[in-house]
Amino acid sequence: MMFKTDKKSENNISQRNVFVILIAALSVFQLVSCSKEKQLSHNQNLIVKFNNQSFSERLYDSKKSLEYADSALFLLYRDSTDLIENDPDFYYDNLSRALNSKAYENFLLSNFEEAKKNIEEIYSIEKSYPNEKIEQTISKITEAKMLMRLRISWDAEELLKSGNVHKHCDDTLCRWAQGQFYITKLFLNCFYRDGKYQYFELKKTLSEIEKYDVFQRLMVDETQTYSLYYALMESYRILSKVSEFYQNEEEKNVLYLKKSISYLKNSFELMADNERVSKYDLANNFQTLAGLVNETEKSLDSTDIKDDINQILLIINDNKEKFGVCFDIDKGNIDFDLGMKMLLKADSLFMEIENPYQIIASKSMVADFYIFNGDNDEARPYLLHALNFMDSIDKAERKDMPSRFKFRNTTSKMAERVYNGLIKTQASEDSEVLLKWFSLYQSETHKAFEKEKYDFNYMEIRNVEKENKEKMIYLIILLLLLFVISAILLVFFNYANRNNKLLKKQKELDLERIANVETCLSIFRHDMSPFITFLQRDNLPEEIRRDALNKLIITLKNTMKWINLSTPNGLPFKKIDFVINDVFEAVSKGITEPNEGVKLVFSHAPCTVCGDKILIEILLRNLINNALQHTTEGYVRVYAEKYEKNDEFVEITVEDTGCGIPPEQIDELFRSDKFIESENSAVTGHHGFGLMLCAYIIKKHDDETKRGCKIWVESEVGKGTKIHFIIEKKEEK
Repeated sequence: MMFKTDKKSENNISQRNVFVILIAALSVFQLVSCSKEKQLSHNQNLIVKFNNQSFSERLYDSKKSLEYADSALFLLYRDSTDLIENDPDFYYDNLSRALNSKAYENFLLSNFEEAKKNIEEIYSIEKSYPNEKIEQTISKITEAKMLMRLRISWDAEELLKSGNVHKHCDDTLCRWAQGQFYITKLFLNCFYRDGKYQYFELKKTLSEIEKYDVFQRLMVDETQTYSLYYALMESYRILSKVSEFYQNEEEKNVLYLKKSISYLKNSFELMADNERVSKYDLANNFQTLAGLVNETEKSLDSTDIKDDINQILLIINDNKEKFGVCFDIDKGNIDFDLGMKMLLKADSLFMEIENPYQIIASKSMVADFYIFNGDNDEARPYLLHALNFMDSIDKAERKDMPSRFKFRNTTSKMAERVYNGLIKTQASEDSEVLLKWFSLYQSETHKAFEKEKYDFNYMEIRNVEKENKEKMIYLIILLLLLFVISAILLVFFNYANRNNKLLKKQKELDLERIANVETCLSIFRHDMSPFITFLQRDNLPEEIRRDALNKLIITLKNTMKWINLSTPNGLPFKKIDFVINDVFEAVSKGITEPNEGVKLVFSHAPCTVCGDKILIEILLRNLINNALQHTTEGYVRVYAEKYEKNDEFVEITVEDTGCGIPPEQIDELFRSDKFIESENSAVTGHHGFGLMLCAYIIKKHDDETKRGCKIWVESEVGKGTKIHFIIEKKEEK
């Protein structure tokens, strides 16, 4: 049987089929979209979770914290297109949070290069996002911490100023950043400054914490509280040491120390009550407790202080298993052995953390304790361990890594202690090894001294600038008032202002003289004392003794010349006309015989110049001695000729065939804030002080004779060096 359909029915069926297909397609699309949105939402939850876990592990386990941060970054980068399109605020907030977590952990692990990369990536985010200001602030605080480790303390302080957080923020992350700001500021003045400035800055910061009642707000969680307690503990400990010396506050010495001990006690109590213990903070606490035990045994007679320490020992004894303490604690017996056990416990914890900076510092501190107690045999293994650790890090660092991020730059003070300890304990029977350590000790001492000198000069200049700024404000007010009153008073003010500028200039000159005197005294302390100590050793090989004695004599001569030239009552500038040949002849008589295989040649120079003959002799003698020191074969030639660029000057050159100077060091040869190391391992000691003296002499000629006098260097590694200087030629009548 056949069924017959009309055309209209067929059209209705066709339309219905199309509608069904459209509904089905829309349903599938909606299902896929919902699934995609659900997946994206799930990934966002994971990102937040990983960031929170990274934050919570920041002081418990750095490696875990980095893993969580990397997991968050992986998901962020993988879904970046969808996240930026659908929720850019979420993306950039969590991206900066993960990068800041990585930067903080890399700092704790002394991986400064990676930390700097993380921070720069945060700075490079061009889009605005809700937490931008606070994340940028956290980056600045972490960067300031790195600069402090690199001993660039004034730059760190300037960075901290721009990284201050609003005092009344309520967000947890904001309050954590506020806590880090105060903790970092306290650490800056505890460990990287000393003297009056340290005292006043610590008092000011502690007062600010109390004034704004932010103490409770800073304790975001137990790890932040550990850090805050440690910062306060060290701050009051420093105040107890410097208050009597700088402020004549003898009565506050014990008060500050009791406050320090109370914060140490609070920290141990918090660790005892908390489920987890931060190894990093526990190690710091044991290290500080060791110092307090040692100080109490030797100098402090206060019964209250001993009772406070005994209370801490009781907490440790009740939590021996939790703290990993394997030795007996007799709370009534506070002596060196107890302090040593605490210090060794801290050392073992730092080894578990694998922070190179803390490991080397801990090893050197243990060794110092043993040396101070007269036990050199026990100290040697720790010193050698620290030395091996430093050497292995140096070898592992990339050659193309920027020098400021190299680990060695963070450890000048510690390396100085290690090399000094190795020499004191005679950790090697090889005289060449001892001499190498002695040279490295000199190098590290000089680096530390230069940074201390920079801090001193910066502080003095900063104080002068502050005074000048205050004066300028008063002057502007006076100007306005005087302008309103009368033109006569304005003239009088201008006259007073000119006198003020003269006084300012005189003050700056006085500061320069003070800085020069400080330089001389510091050079005596850092350069001459180690030589004298080294020469006093028994059974020192004659060759090493002679070499050290020669270097001592050269250092003494250069220092005495610098004192004569730079102190207020120094050698005056005597401008006369003289023949260069006469200077060559006088200098040649005072130069010791050069090394075998090296010729010293003075070319005939009958031309007459204008300047200070004695200073030019000193300059040439320094240049020639420096050339002979770095030339093992060939010649050192001294000659004079007309200066091609200006016939009003004569160019004098000291040319050698020595080892040469790398291009990157040439610009730093005449700078007092740089220490130049020779590539030739046989040449050790200072290579910049004599050249700094030469630059000073040329500057004196530029000031006192015809403008244009200068000194410069041409050199090629492996082929030799030419040092040129020009002075005024006598006018022909």
